[in-house]
Amino acid sequence: MSPALRLVLADDHEVTRTGFVALLAGSAEFEVVGQARDGQEALELCERLQPDIAILDIRMPLLNGLGAARLLQQRQPAIKVVIFTMDDSPDHLEAAIAAGAVGYLLKDASRSEVLDALQRVAQGEEALNSRVSARLLRRMAERNAGGTQVAALTARERQVLGLVAGGFSNREIGEKLGITTGTAKAHVERVIGKLGAADRTQAAVRGIALGLVAQPAGQWP
Repeated sequence: MSPALRLVLADDHEVTRTGFVALLAGSAEFEVVGQARDGQEALELCERLQPDIAILDIRMPLLNGLGAARLLQQRQPAIKVVIFTMDDSPDHLEAAIAAGAVGYLLKDASRSEVLDALQRVAQGEEALNSRVSARLLRRMAERNAGGTQVAALTARERQVLGLVAGGFSNREIGEKLGITTGTAKAHVERVIGKLGAADRTQAAVRGIALGLVAQPAGQWP
């Protein structure tokens, strides 16, 4: 069995840290190896412990989670950053993505939602709260709407784009469309390329802005 992935958790509230550790109890996949009370302490722990994932609250003294995420991206880009916060503002999600975070979880998430998100991050995917993501996508679509010319998408690629916009992982896309995860990943990469996007999130934004998402992802069979 593979060793547990190592997490550093940073939050200025001890109750939150204790609750998060308890939430992971019984999971053989993840282990909290260090706890910090502020962003600066989180950076020091990450430097010393070299975790796989850093879980950061946004609002912390000395250095907030967004600042810590930016510095981790610069200094230790191999460490994946997940923001764990009460803030459901699309402003904070957009800032978190810009800072290099690949996960954005709200503190009211269930145990299964947290574990699923950490698993997706560990597999190299993004795990962003769907409700906040939808609000951000709508706002960015309005902001970026225009006459951008892109390469034509096939019917299958439009299906895939709809699922990407719905926040589904490559594995979930494969399951919904009856294809392998590898094939789903290849479709996603082609969609990103055709839209001239930098990543999945930007592809979803451009797809919505250009009217390429035919129907809400939840309606796919």
